[in-house]
Amino acid sequence: MDDVTIAKMSDSDTISCPRCGATVGIVDAEPLARVPCPECGERIRATRFYNHFELRETLGSGGMGTVYKAHDMQLERDVALKLLRKDLGPEYANQLQQEARITASVNHPHVVQVFSFGRDHDQYYLVMELVERGTLDDLIAERKKLTEEEVLRTGIEVARGLRAAYKKGLIHRDVKPANILFNDDGMAKISDFGLAGIVEPHAQTSGAIWGTPYYVAPERLNNQPEDFRSDIYSLGATLFHAVAGRPPFDGETMSAADLRALKNNPLKLKDVAPEVSRPTAATIARMIAPDPRLRFDSHDAVIQALQKSKRILRGESEPWRAKAALALAAAALFALLLFGWIFFVRPRAPAKSAAMASATPSFDVNREFDAGRRQIIDGSYSKARATFARLASETKNKQPIYDWALLNQAVAALLDRQDSIMHQALHDVENAGTNNFADPSLGTFLLDIAKRANARSTVALSDVPDHAARPFALFLLGLTDVQLGRFSDAEALLISFVGSQPQQTLSWIGEYKPIARKYLADSQDILKWREQYGSAKTTTEITRALNSLQDVIGRLQKNTAIATEALLSQKTLAARLRDLEAANKPAQEKQRRHLLARETPQLTAAVKAYHQLVAKYDFAGAAAVMRKVTVTDPSLKQTQDGYQNAADWLVEWKATLINDLNTHGYNGPVAANNIQYSGAAGATADKLRLKIPHAVAETDWLKVAPPILLTISSSFATNADRQWRCGVFAWAIGQTEAAQRLLDAASSAKPSYREARKFFDQTKR
Repeated sequence: MDDVTIAKMSDSDTISCPRCGATVGIVDAEPLARVPCPECGERIRATRFYNHFELRETLGSGGMGTVYKAHDMQLERDVALKLLRKDLGPEYANQLQQEARITASVNHPHVVQVFSFGRDHDQYYLVMELVERGTLDDLIAERKKLTEEEVLRTGIEVARGLRAAYKKGLIHRDVKPANILFNDDGMAKISDFGLAGIVEPHAQTSGAIWGTPYYVAPERLNNQPEDFRSDIYSLGATLFHAVAGRPPFDGETMSAADLRALKNNPLKLKDVAPEVSRPTAATIARMIAPDPRLRFDSHDAVIQALQKSKRILRGESEPWRAKAALALAAAALFALLLFGWIFFVRPRAPAKSAAMASATPSFDVNREFDAGRRQIIDGSYSKARATFARLASETKNKQPIYDWALLNQAVAALLDRQDSIMHQALHDVENAGTNNFADPSLGTFLLDIAKRANARSTVALSDVPDHAARPFALFLLGLTDVQLGRFSDAEALLISFVGSQPQQTLSWIGEYKPIARKYLADSQDILKWREQYGSAKTTTEITRALNSLQDVIGRLQKNTAIATEALLSQKTLAARLRDLEAANKPAQEKQRRHLLARETPQLTAAVKAYHQLVAKYDFAGAAAVMRKVTVTDPSLKQTQDGYQNAADWLVEWKATLINDLNTHGYNGPVAANNIQYSGAAGATADKLRLKIPHAVAETDWLKVAPPILLTISSSFATNADRQWRCGVFAWAIGQTEAAQRLLDAASSAKPSYREARKFFDQTKR
């Protein structure tokens, strides 16, 4: 079923189905997971409590666990609750609790506040300040890169937060874009202090690199002690990525050795982002210096350098000059005021009062309303919320503009996934009632749709009353259904809205149709995927479902309820696939042993015949032998393809050599049949034409030693392709050192050969 009913737990292990009343077990279900009722099939999403915190929404997940938006039932406030993985055990929870105590002592505007630590349902959790505007990682994903001024401001604010934590004896160890959050005012806050350090001992013993490779400090890779300068490095790498749109080094690897090499040679910011100012580039370069001793020696020094870069970028003077200028301006202003008081104020007091009154601009309601709508259309949802909130404050009890301002604020909050702001705006509409409306039917209609949207209950298309403002109701209620995961209901409402024709006086409502079309397309995308793959059970079916879902996720808008639903489905299916593969592994291994027992002798015989034909320089015959073999085991098929590709390259090697000899000849000693020749004058597929004084003698290819043929062909190896084919021939005749040298040269000059190179390294002659 497409709809999801929300139920509350009746005890720690079960919930009651709201549809049929049956008991549904959830002991193994993830919090907020959709659990089907065994009786009626209703998909139920259970709200789960951890002590007095009610989980309401999944915000994200990481190595330590999952972060939820939760409601503190005692203090009546929304918080972020991080639920630790069960498998981490109490030893990590004890360390986390100690880190939480230290972090909680850091009361700073640029540090996400930790409120409490607890345990319930055999899981440990951490309760933190809720910061809902998203992360720097989200901004980079959405915009590719940020402006230099935004990056400098973020760097200054995060550095201040790190400085405050360091004064409490705390370093972060995992500064990265995903751990930098923004509040509604756009202010940066650093989160997750010390979490990387908690599991680091385990990671080291398993050979893993704890931390994100792009941002981890080089000293960690060298097993050297870390200090605040490690955080400075990670912050610098983060700022590099944000302003350049790429990390400070090329390469994708989790090898500590490879990472060390990459981090010792970071990219130059001006090379990849020439538009960045030199002071900013120099500051970031110093922050990511491979040697900690070359980095800034304090957080204060980092902040001062970033502030200076920001001032230079803005064209502002140095602080002492600014102060001097301010003092001069103040003195001039004082003199001017004194002059005005002596000559003008007393005799012209009434005129002055009138001038001040006329200088206060009136609040332009229409301009504010149009600005707010344009901000919604442009995707500036936080600005739109602020605009409509200001408009509602200025038009209190002036209808219908007051209700329209609040309802548009609710739309902006819905699009920005700010549930609490949306509900408050709708509550304000409800509290205003139907008074002060010139058209009472409009007041009644707006009140009705506010109540319906706030009730979070199912609204069918036929339930929406007929009215001139009905298109707006379809849009608002459609978005509400999207937010609640009721995509079938949302589809019907949004289709009706897109097809509607608002009256001329409400034509502005139609400008929201492009937004509706995007959400409609996303809803239809996920519904189509559910219909096609919702019943996937086997390993093959689930794999296809996951591949299709990955394509769907790539098309969806980011940071919407539909995207969250798709990611949750992806996570659930991936877990189910892992369980199935684990359960099927013994049978699969037995089946593979039988397959290998049947197919290995066939391939072994083919390889033997292959080598015999290669020894006769019958490379085309060797390729044909390999093509005739039928193997299905992946490892055997890979080996077969390797030999077949080698034969094809050997065919090209011989044809190229024949052409080179016929075109250019070869001058150099050639031995055949114990006779010394002075070179080669040409060749055919069967014969070599060798030079003797005043004549040419023909001889079979087999009469010339393979190393001599390698020497001849190598003399023509003037590019990567020729070097590669000569290297393959050297491999085929067992000249290992020569093969390695030639294949290395070709792979270096032409990286596309690197993957094929692995076969020759693994298959020695």
